[in-house]
This record gives sequence, structure tokens and C-alpha cells, in this order.
Amino acid sequence: EENKIISPFNSRNFHSIKAFTFVELLIVTCLIGFLASISIPSSLKWVYQTNQNSYLNELASFFRLLRRETRRWGGTCSVKLKTITPGKEGKGFSVNCIGLNNTSRNNLMTAIPNINKTVFQEVSTEFDITPKGQISLNNNQNAFVVIVGGRHNQYTALQRPKCLVIQSPAGTVRTGIYSNMIRYTY
Repeated sequence: EENKIISPFNSRNFHSIKAFTFVELLIVTCLIGFLASISIPSSLKWVYQTNQNSYLNELASFFRLLRRETRRWGGTCSVKLKTITPGKEGKGFSVNCIGLNNTSRNNLMTAIPNINKTVFQEVSTEFDITPKGQISLNNNQNAFVVIVGGRHNQYTALQRPKCLVIQSPAGTVRTGIYSNMIRYTY
């Protein structure tokens, strides 16, 4: 009896080993795959929507800062759209200010929000900000409109773009959801 080899696979102990069967592992793997197929697109949609909202809020804050600094220093700023190619990141506007001190001008240049790869913008017109902080538009328009949306792919195709409306000359900033019915009219 001393030479007897003890093995976990003895006929007596073979059925008492606890383990998962192949079918159980397959079912769990399928459930995890199903849950991932539901949660990943929802998560990506949430991330893309958050990027759009973040850019819109940063843009509204930037325009308020721009108006405040021109009033503070008695300068003028010209705001122009910069074209960003799809899939690239960069600043969506170029700003040329006259009459501001260098520190204020540099702060404004660094405050221009960056457009994320998943965000696009469309702008109704370029504008100037007067020394009194008023918005001066070309072509006798009464508002400056920025439309912000997601790059159209499977996650953002059903989302409606947001819009930022800046009234002229007061510079009142409002945000909302863009509607195709009233393009650039407010």
C-alpha cells in the first residue's frame, strides 16, 4: 500500500472535480459579446455627443471672453473661420485683434477652442467685435450662427446638430438644436 500512486484522476475522484464545461463557457462568452455589442455603440455615441457639447460650450465662453477683452482694452477683433479637414484637429477660428495688449492677445489666441476629430462646424458669416464689445456683421445680418455636429458615421448619423446663435449688435449668446427648416435665420 505504500507504493500506491495517488492521482486526482482516480476513478473514485474523477467526478468530484469542479470545473466549467465547454458549453457553459460558450454561453458566457456569447452573453459577454452580446452585452458588449449593445454597450460599446451607446458609449461611443455618448462620447461623441459630449465632445460636441463641450466644443459648443467652449465656443460660447470664448466669444464672451473675446467681447469682454475688446471692451476692456478698447480694441477691435476680427473673427474668421478656419477650414479644418475631416479627421484632423485644430483651432476652428482665426482671430486678429488690434488695440489689445500682448498678454490679452496671447490669452485670446490660446483660448480659441480646438475642434475634435469627431466634430464639425459650419459658420454663417465672419464678424468683427468693436471697441464697445458689439458684434458687427457683414451683409446686414442680425445674427451670427455656428452649427456644431458630429462627423457623420454610424454613431452620429441620427443626431441633430447643435447651434450657437450670437445676436448682433448686443452679442447675446444662445444655444439650441439646429433645424433644417430655418437655415441661418433666427
